[in-house]
Amino acid sequence: MLPSRRAPIVTQVLVYKVGSADETFGHTGVAHFLEHMMFKGTDRVASGEFSRIVSRNGGRDNAYTSFDSTGYHQTVAPDRLDMVMRMEADRMTGLRIAERDLVSERQVVLEERRSRVDNVPSALLDEATREQLFGRHKPYAMPIIGYVDDITKLDITELATFYRRFYTPGNAVLIVAGDTTPEAVRKLAERHYGAIPARKTEARRRPAQGPIDLPQRVSRADARVVEPRWSCDWLAPSYRVGETKYAHALQVLARLFGGSETSRLWRAMVVDAKVALSAWAGYSPVSLGLTSFDIGVHPAPTHTVAEIEAAVTVEMKRLVDGGVTAEEVERAQNQLLAAAIYAQDSLASGPRLYGAVLSTGGTMADIDAWPERIAAVTPVDVVAAARLVWRDSGAVVSLLTPAAGTR
Repeated sequence: MLPSRRAPIVTQVLVYKVGSADETFGHTGVAHFLEHMMFKGTDRVASGEFSRIVSRNGGRDNAYTSFDSTGYHQTVAPDRLDMVMRMEADRMTGLRIAERDLVSERQVVLEERRSRVDNVPSALLDEATREQLFGRHKPYAMPIIGYVDDITKLDITELATFYRRFYTPGNAVLIVAGDTTPEAVRKLAERHYGAIPARKTEARRRPAQGPIDLPQRVSRADARVVEPRWSCDWLAPSYRVGETKYAHALQVLARLFGGSETSRLWRAMVVDAKVALSAWAGYSPVSLGLTSFDIGVHPAPTHTVAEIEAAVTVEMKRLVDGGVTAEEVERAQNQLLAAAIYAQDSLASGPRLYGAVLSTGGTMADIDAWPERIAAVTPVDVVAAARLVWRDSGAVVSLLTPAAGTR
C-alpha cells in the first residue's frame, strides 16, 4: 500500500510473477497473448466488459507483459476500488478462453507484432541482437510478443495450461497506491483475494551464464532507416544473478557515462567533437536473470560508423584507465535519486516500480535501502563495474543503416 492524498484517486496494480522468459522455444508469445485474453470475460463479466465497466465508472485500465512479469492496472475513484478488486480477483480464477475470442485476438496480436516489430527496423535489429547476446532459444533472447509462427499456432489448451500454472494468488503481488489506507486495502484484499484457494507454484529458473561464442556483430540495412545507429550491448549482472554486488555501481556508471546531455559520452561526442547527433548508455538491474548494459550513438551525417566506434572506445578507455571524479559520481547519484523520487510520486510509474522489484525476488527492504546503496557507490566502484562489464567476451555490436542507394 502506497498512500498518497495528492488526488482523490487510487491505482490497483496486480503483477503476476510470470513473463515471456518463462516460455520455451517453439511456444513463444503465450504470456503476452494471455494478457490480451484476460479481457475476454468470465461467468460474471462478459467479454470486453471489464474495460467498459472501468470506463463507465470514470476510470482507466490497461495491462503489460515484460520478460519477467505481467501486470494489470486500474485507476479509479477510491469508492470504486472495491469494484475493480472484485473484478480482478474474478478473472484470476474464472477466465473463459473461447475459440471465437482466440481467433479474433490472434489477428490483433499479429497486427501488434507487425506494427511494433516487423515494420520497425530498429526493433528487428534489437531482436537479432538479443538472440546473440543471451543465446538463441534462451529465455531473454526470445521476443516478448513471440514469433509469428508460434502466435499463429497458439491454441486454447496452451493458453489454459499457462493460465492455471501461473495465475494464482501465491504467484502475484498486489500494489495499491493513492487516496486510501492500508487498513481499507487489507480488508478488501482479504474479502476478494483471500477467498481464492492457494496453489503451489514452481520455482522459476534463468540461465546464470551467457553464450560462449561472444563477441558477435549483427547488422541490418533497411530502406526505411533514416538515421544510422551504432550500439554495443554487454551481458551484465542483475540484482539476482551474476556479480550482483556491482548492480548499484553499474546504475551510476550508466548515468555518469551516457545517461543525460551532461554525461561524458554526450559531451565528448555531441558537444565537443560533434561526431554524433546523440549518445546514450543504459542499464537496469531489475531482472530475474542476467541483464544487459548498452551504449548507443547516432552518428552525425558526415562521420562514419568506424569513426564512431573508435571514439566510443577512446571514451571507455579514458574512464577505465583514468577513473572518474567524486563530483561526477555525486552528480550521477543525485540524478538517479531525483528520477526515483519523481517515479515514486506518480500513481502510474510508482506502483510499477514496486511491482517489478517484488516480482523478481526483491523485497520492500531492498526498495527502501536503494537510496543508501546508490549513495554509497564510490569512484573506485564505478571503474570496477566498468571493467567487469566492458569486456569483449560479453559483447554484441549492432549496426543499423539505410539500405544502399536510399540516402
